[in-house]
Amino acid sequence: MLGFIISFFVSFFYASFLGFRWGGIVSCIFFFCFFLHYYDYGWSSFYGFFFLDVSSVLLVSLSFLITYLMYLASLRIYITNFFSEYFSFFVLFLCLVLIFSFSVSNFFFFFLFFEVSLIPTLMIIVGWGYQPERLQAGFYMMMYTVFASLPFLSLLFYFSSFFGSFFVLFFWEVSFLSDSFFFLVFFLLEFFAFLVKLPVYGVHLWLPKAHVEAPVSGSMILAGVLLKLGGYGLFRVFFFFQYLFPCFGDLVFSFVLWGGVVTSMVCLRQVDLKGLVAYSSVGHMAVLFAGYYVGSFVGISGALMMMVGHGLCSSCLFVLASLGYDLMGSRSIFFVKGMMTVYPSLVFWWFVFCSGNMAAPPSLNLCSELFIFMGVLGYGFYFFFFLGLMSFLVGAYSLYLFLSFSHGNLLEGSGYFGVLSVSSFLTYFLHFVPLFFSFLFCELFFV
Repeated sequence: MLGFIISFFVSFFYASFLGFRWGGIVSCIFFFCFFLHYYDYGWSSFYGFFFLDVSSVLLVSLSFLITYLMYLASLRIYITNFFSEYFSFFVLFLCLVLIFSFSVSNFFFFFLFFEVSLIPTLMIIVGWGYQPERLQAGFYMMMYTVFASLPFLSLLFYFSSFFGSFFVLFFWEVSFLSDSFFFLVFFLLEFFAFLVKLPVYGVHLWLPKAHVEAPVSGSMILAGVLLKLGGYGLFRVFFFFQYLFPCFGDLVFSFVLWGGVVTSMVCLRQVDLKGLVAYSSVGHMAVLFAGYYVGSFVGISGALMMMVGHGLCSSCLFVLASLGYDLMGSRSIFFVKGMMTVYPSLVFWWFVFCSGNMAAPPSLNLCSELFIFMGVLGYGFYFFFFLGLMSFLVGAYSLYLFLSFSHGNLLEGSGYFGVLSVSSFLTYFLHFVPLFFSFLFCELFFV
């Protein structure tokens, strides 16, 4: 693992100074090397400072892949030479931080890299965003995440001083607090940072604003990898607590699931393409939280599948939504329509990824939802009402999104119909292959 880190670190500086194109090549090479190495030699390994298991390897591989696809989707920056060297530096720096976040064995360093990842993300949004409101979006993102993380940092130091370890495989014996109101406060503060990062309903307002103002590469890394830091943190902290929840834990669980239903309803009222996809991410993260909360084998494995599947599907939906903005000069559903008459090939990719978003077979999202539903039914049948209603609404707004984009009357006198290129279709295809063929290798996701 240390050899991978050192070689990527050297390649990172090499690619940053040589320019935009080399960054994508470096991330693509390291994706194949990293994934194939651990596929051959086993998923779980411990290197002292670094620790890798199934979730770590898959999320590091996803980070490499999304980084490469960010370069493919951002060729406009390279063509116009709009500070492309700085863009390459921040993207590769963010990839390096994510590798450390998903692979360190010390929980304090995980928190450190968890917070450092905000800096390159903020620079990408502010430096290459679309509108002046991107400054406000960056402020929202920083305030929400930093404010939620400070209580977690204080509790992390408290537990480490009490039990004497930051190690990710160490158990914190907190059963003596399990029946008290004090433990409920600990529970909420400990998970608040990750609930904001996911995000769940109630602390989600920073996410649609950041997505709407971010460039296509910023939306891809936000939806593809950065939201998964919250899920990965929940997985580690639930393991720390040995899946001991306070007496009001089910109330928190019900609120998160009901928030997923509410945000799915909000999607049906959205008129902004990127805003709709952003709110759909909030609903999917509620299902992911359900998988980790139940703590069973099928629940945790399904949540890991959803992290990877949602990262691929949502990332490509943001690429498609941004392309609609490039074609028509607007992200409004009332203006970006009628693409079936001029770009049927583009509409085909919209159909594929809207189907993946609603968990149509044979996508990885379908496998993840089946596993999570089995886990939730084993935990408590009464929670199935929320998941069933959410699944229906996901299908409804996915059809609404596809039909709004592809059908209707084409807006005349606007748009520039010459921006499609081979790199665009390569971006869609490289999202499509792992999303729709990973079901053949479901054993890779078993925790």
